[in-house]
Parts: sequence; structure tokens; C-alpha cells
Amino acid sequence: MKLYRAAATAALLLVAVPAAAQEAAPPAAGPAASAPEPAAEPATSDPACELHVWPTQNYLGFQSGLLSGFGAIGAVADMAAHKGKVKTVKELMADYLGPDAQMEELNRIGIAETLKLKGYRIVVEEPTPFNEDIKGNPALKAKVKAMNARVKAKKRLTDSNHPCYAELITTHIFYHKAMMYGSNLFTGWIFRDFGDKPLAVRTATGHVKNPLERFPPRSPEQVEVARAELRDAFAKDFAEYVRKKVKP
Repeated sequence: MKLYRAAATAALLLVAVPAAAQEAAPPAAGPAASAPEPAAEPATSDPACELHVWPTQNYLGFQSGLLSGFGAIGAVADMAAHKGKVKTVKELMADYLGPDAQMEELNRIGIAETLKLKGYRIVVEEPTPFNEDIKGNPALKAKVKAMNARVKAKKRLTDSNHPCYAELITTHIFYHKAMMYGSNLFTGWIFRDFGDKPLAVRTATGHVKNPLERFPPRSPEQVEVARAELRDAFAKDFAEYVRKKVKP
């Protein structure tokens, strides 16, 4: 099925910019003394566990039926927010559900708690790129290739050597509309759990979908409702992905 082939291809197009991770300094040895010393207060440090998260800028679209494609016919008027400019569905997804909005939704439902990683410090990484941006950008293409190689080799994508470490990579956000199935939002992720190992001990890859009824908006009055629905579908996608793909 073209939908799943496209999504599988999208899942391989990634980019990473390692985030610096801080290690807790080892406690200094106290000097020998005959008189008892006051108990030292525990040193403040970052949590030992880290969850590195990559949002995405990779927005995909597929529409089948009488009005196929996302050109002028399939475009949507978003006049309230853009002064009459006609925007495609992909552009609307980028507008309504950018990387910051993705993180807001994940934090709203509790990203670490949903993954059963309570207490992990969240480290936000560079978003995975739009497929089309890779083609004409040799430097970006090289980064993607290097990241894919590390994923394939089960290596950590950052320089962090924390003894408790995991990664969540958002690979794509995919709007799909078909006459028989209606409109759905697919979101793809790769979750990798390393524990205290340099190589991943568990990997869960896949995408899930949730229905859309108000997105894309058909009139300026529907913009806010459509925006809220898109964001909510993304959050539901994550919860369902964890339930179906990660926990088993």
C-alpha cells in the first residue's frame, strides 16, 4: 500500500544535532580528621536519567478521490490568520503543529510518564527535517545519513553517556484522506531505550492514526477548532503509539 511505503521511507529521513549533557561531578574525598565533621549536604545535579526527544518538520500528505493532490484545488483558505493567503494542507500542519507545538502537546499529556520513564530529564533535540529539504542540501543530507547509520548500528544519537538514557524520534506527521476512510493523522516515531548501555536494548518503530473531522478548516471561523483538533490528534497518536508499539 502506497501509504505505508511512503511512511516507511519517511521514517528513515532524520537529522540530529547532539545536545550537550552534563554529568554529575563525583563527590570529593573529605580530609581525614579526628573530630566529626558536619554531614555534607547532597550535591545538586541533573537527574541521572535522560530522555532525548526529536520533534519533526517532516509533514506529508496524501489525498485520494475526486479532488486528489494538494495543489490549488486541494488548498485551504486560512484567511483569519494569514490575511486571505491560501495555504496547502502541509503548510497548515507546519503552522498549527510545529516542533514547539508538538513538544507542548507531549508535555501536556506527560511524555516521560506515558513512556513509564518518570523522573527522566527531557532534552529537546533539533527537529527531523522535511524530506524535500534534504534533496538540495548536501550538508543536511550528510547529517541524515550519519544519523541513519547510528540508528542502524543501535548507537546513541548524542554524546550523552548518562547511565540511564532513552530516545524518542518523531519521523513524520502524515495527513491522509481517502473517500472510504475519511481523514486521519498518522504520526511516526522511533523509541529507543538504552538503560546504561552504549547500544539500544529495546527499539519500537511504527506509526498510528487518529481521525480528523474539522481539519483542514473550510472557513476562517473554523481555524481555531481545526488547530485544536490537529494538536489533539497528535497527542492521541503518541498515547496510542506507546500503548500499541512500545509497551508490548
